[in-house]
Amino acid sequence: MKLLDRLATASGVAAAVALLLIAVIILAQIGARLAGSQIPAADDFAAWAMAASAFLGLPYALQHGEHIRVTLILQRLGGRAERAVETLATAMGLALAVWAAWNAALFVFESWQFGEVAQGVLRVPLWIPQLAMPVGLTLLAALLVERFWRCLSGAPLATAGGETARTE
Repeated sequence: MKLLDRLATASGVAAAVALLLIAVIILAQIGARLAGSQIPAADDFAAWAMAASAFLGLPYALQHGEHIRVTLILQRLGGRAERAVETLATAMGLALAVWAAWNAALFVFESWQFGEVAQGVLRVPLWIPQLAMPVGLTLLAALLVERFWRCLSGAPLATAGGETARTE
């Protein structure tokens, strides 16, 4: 298994852990409320975990061909036209991912640089929960570079379920 695949899998595992963390936080908050108490900043931590699960799940979804796609058009095209549309869509996705990763990294850097902290009870430095954004987007961009190369070279592409499909 190559490095990008391992990183995408690790990112997917981290996204799953973030979802599990949301469940644990919610259950703990329910238990605390039943006991007449509250967990400080539980809402903040649940929101940060939700954002982390979304951004860290992007590379894993691409790796397994699980991003939402309009395959109806692709199925009708076939052959070279299908490959051309795949290449164009991948190039557009790559451009957007690079732009988003760059801007997310700048956003996190500014949060770190200015020492921004959460406004809630716990004064958590905001760059820590924000870090999942540039990490997930950068890995997504790296996987899209690989996919773009596969489109140009005629190599098989990942489809839903992680299988590969070859279009000529």
